[in-house]
Amino acid sequence: MLIGQLSKRTGFSKDTIRYYEKIALIALPEKKRLDRQYKDYPEELVYVLRAIRKYKELGFTLEEIRELLVLQSIQVLDISKLIAVVERKLNGIDARIDELHAMRLQLNRERQVLLGKKSGHIIKLPEMKRAA
Repeated sequence: MLIGQLSKRTGFSKDTIRYYEKIALIALPEKKRLDRQYKDYPEELVYVLRAIRKYKELGFTLEEIRELLVLQSIQVLDISKLIAVVERKLNGIDARIDELHAMRLQLNRERQVLLGKKSGHIIKLPEMKRAA
């Protein structure tokens, strides 16, 4: 199938499909060019691109997706490995939530300090105080 049809079937833009091909996230088998240099994308890429979309929606990076696709292509991605990958991702998300929560608390403290200042008060940055 041509890239336009692949784009319609997967919801990815042509540019995204080309980018994934350029970074070797997806691969086109050798000798898959039609007349006038058009590429003939195999049906299997529909399923690969749909898997990429699902992984992206779950927050996986392209590099993490590449690793999953490689494991799947060499047929070593079993349920236990996938569960371990998902658990690592969940742990990373939990750590990021903790970081964001701490940042939110700090911002709320800073806001309280600012609310205590009188209106029209000019704020000097710490770096400006040192230089002055």
